[in-house]
Amino acid sequence: MRLPPVHALFKHPIVQRALLPTRGDKSIHKLIRYSLVSGVAVVISTTVIFVCVALFHLSGIVSNTLGAIASTPAAYELNRKWAWGKTGKSHLWREVVPFWALTLVGYLASTGTVQVADSMTKSHGVVGAPKAAAITGASLFAWGVVWIVKFIIFNKLVFVERSTGGAGELANATGPDSTVAGGAVASAAPAAQPVTPAFEASARAL
Repeated sequence: MRLPPVHALFKHPIVQRALLPTRGDKSIHKLIRYSLVSGVAVVISTTVIFVCVALFHLSGIVSNTLGAIASTPAAYELNRKWAWGKTGKSHLWREVVPFWALTLVGYLASTGTVQVADSMTKSHGVVGAPKAAAITGASLFAWGVVWIVKFIIFNKLVFVERSTGGAGELANATGPDSTVAGGAVASAAPAAQPVTPAFEASARAL
């Protein structure tokens, strides 16, 4: 059976070896995956900014806005499903809104630096590719400042695993050797199940 292109890419030995350090569920593994996702977002946003400034001669603010809009959806999906291995439907207030709010903070910071770069290039008569490079660099600098703050918030608040409650909590409270209230049947310890790394689960989801 022929694999879809994305699955085939992840199954390639070179890709498997390159992504080996990203496997696992520790904070360091999430940081590596988060860094790679940020790299993808940077490529998308900087490409859009450079094209908008160099080819369409748009202002720095407009170009930066279009770059942020173009890169944010991909960054959210990759961070949620791959970097943190989350599955199922996104939670609007716990995940989507905080993610976009942090993106807005980065956007406002980058817009300020982009405006400064835009004004400086105009005052010095810089045009074309050098102007595009200056504006792109200013945007990257601002996004980089808030980069590590965003990771801490994502890891501690936004994409954390939350307890589902119910039977799972009851089982943890009673323990494997306890009896169920009102009966004499002892609960047996469940057999150990292999844990699938977040990387494998998210790779299959792509």
